[in-house]
Amino acid sequence: MPAQCFFDTPGLTLTSSGQPHKDIKVRVESAWSSIHLYDVVIVIFDVHRHLIRPDVRVIGLIKRMGAKAHATQKRVLCMNKVDLVGNKKDLLKVAEQFQDLPGFERHFMISGLKGSGVKDLTQYLMEQAVKRPWDEDPFTMSEEVRKNISLEVVRERLLDHVHQEVPYGIEHRLVDWKELRDGSLRIEQHFITPKLSQRKILVGKKGSKIGRIGIEANEELRSIFKREVHLILQGTRPHFAQIGQKLKRLPWGWGAQGRAKQVDKMHCTSVPVGETPGLL
Repeated sequence: MPAQCFFDTPGLTLTSSGQPHKDIKVRVESAWSSIHLYDVVIVIFDVHRHLIRPDVRVIGLIKRMGAKAHATQKRVLCMNKVDLVGNKKDLLKVAEQFQDLPGFERHFMISGLKGSGVKDLTQYLMEQAVKRPWDEDPFTMSEEVRKNISLEVVRERLLDHVHQEVPYGIEHRLVDWKELRDGSLRIEQHFITPKLSQRKILVGKKGSKIGRIGIEANEELRSIFKREVHLILQGTRPHFAQIGQKLKRLPWGWGAQGRAKQVDKMHCTSVPVGETPGLL
């Protein structure tokens, strides 16, 4: 079976009160900055909401993406939540509204919840898979791949425990990666939060939330890498993160690293008192 990679970019979503999220600009910029990387782009929108309360931003996005054919990229339009539409003839009206856009190779009507139409979409995507040599040895996991996996695993747990717009406003960095003499991995990652209020949400009461994120991510990384993993997570403000990084680069040996940790500890309530902050 051909291997496929899926990337889910942030969408144009609204709050429960119908207002845009505060970080909508960051979400949109993130999506557009990566759009050229993909072989196939699926534009998915809520057709039920479109029929009840059309959003000019969504309509504009669909028309922009479908305005013209792309030389090296295929694009498809996907109408989701068709199960919520009572009069199915309304779906044909929506299809006709966007049928003259040359940029979309195919149109699909699906229900992600009920599974209707998903098989056709899956089959189409499988047909687009191109047979070619592996970019990397499929049986060898390079260090760079493992680093990316560690970031993705932690990011996934972050999204599980911290909701709404907060995760999109957090900068997530891999700060340190070491293979220790006993064969275990020491991984240190920082969450850089622009606002103090965001850091408080991330950390939780007495470090409970960031602690839970770390415990769950650590267990999964142990399972993936088949070895002991020491995962250190820290939340800090941009200014203090820069201070910590500068101290770590000074030629003081272990003492410099120790002092850098002290800076992080002073300004991160998620780090417990101890020689190795946040060690799980």
